[in-house]
Amino acid sequence: MNRHARLWPEIMARIATEYRSLAATEQRWLNKRLEAMETAQQRLQQLFNAADGAAVCRRCRGDCCAHGHNHMTLANVLSYLRRGGLPPEADFSRTCPFLGRQGCSLTAAGRPYNCITFICDKIEHSLQPADKKDFYRLDKELRELYRQLAQRYTGAAMTGLLIREQRQPGRPFLARTEGVGR
Repeated sequence: MNRHARLWPEIMARIATEYRSLAATEQRWLNKRLEAMETAQQRLQQLFNAADGAAVCRRCRGDCCAHGHNHMTLANVLSYLRRGGLPPEADFSRTCPFLGRQGCSLTAAGRPYNCITFICDKIEHSLQPADKKDFYRLDKELRELYRQLAQRYTGAAMTGLLIREQRQPGRPFLARTEGVGR
């Protein structure tokens, strides 16, 4: 078993414990933003589908997904926790731990930012002009929500959880950052 496979369940357990320990007011603040993220991500998936993105990905065999090894962020795990679960089991022997035989095993609402917002040129050119405008508006909205979380919690950067853990081993993910009005 590789290091990531050993570390991942520990990270999931720590985040779940921290999330459940949040004060009700803090959970409401966080859940409001997570819900907005999920809504934006589901709409991004709809735009991807409208551009026949799945067919494009099947033809190239999801080559971009082969680079998703470290993309899962705190916000993504919290999205699953907010809905009463955890992300699907990660398989770190794969190029992306969430890429299965049938494609991505993550829900659109729980996918990492890099995964839900990346579209190749073929997909982008297939978007209708209004959809393309909507896609980039949603991308900007999603970035802002990630920024809000990162300003509030020490472990909420857009950096993947494994990278964050390597840089700050054992530190809480949902510890509040220092600063006024956060």
